[in-house]
Amino acid sequence: GANIDRLFTERSMVLQAWGAYGVLWPVVHQWLGVSPDLGRGRLTVVPQLPPDQRTGSVKRVRLGEQVSVDVTARRQGDSYLTEVRRRGDVRLTIGAVVPRGAEIRSIRLNGKRVEAHLVRTARGLEVQVPAGRGSGVSELRVTVR
Repeated sequence: GANIDRLFTERSMVLQAWGAYGVLWPVVHQWLGVSPDLGRGRLTVVPQLPPDQRTGSVKRVRLGEQVSVDVTARRQGDSYLTEVRRRGDVRLTIGAVVPRGAEIRSIRLNGKRVEAHLVRTARGLEVQVPAGRGSGVSELRVTVR
C-alpha cells in the first residue's frame, strides 16, 4: 500500500534514503571507482582505496534495468588488483589508481600483459585498460616499484 497509509514508525523516509546514499556513494563511486555511463553502453571501474585499507568490495550493484556489477579492489605489496564481474551487455574500462610518482612495472588484464591509458589526476595516476564488451569477469593487476 501507499507509504502514507502505514504507521508512522513503519514508513520509509527521506532521512533513511539519504543516509544510505551518504554511505553508498563514497564507497561505490569514490573508493571502488564505479562510474556508469549506460546511455552510451559504458562502465568504468577505477578504484582508489583509502591509504590504510587493503581491500574493499561490493556485490550486485544495480546499474539500470539490465546491468549489475561486483567489484573487488585489493592492494597486495606492490600490486593493485581490480576484479569486476559484469552481468549485462556493457563495455568496460577497468583500472586502478596508483600513488603519484610510482613507476609501473607491469599491467596485466586476465593474466596477459596489456598497454594502458595513464591519466594524471588529483587522485594519483589512473591506470585505465579497455576490457571489452559483454558479461563476465575481468581482472586487472598493476605492479609498481
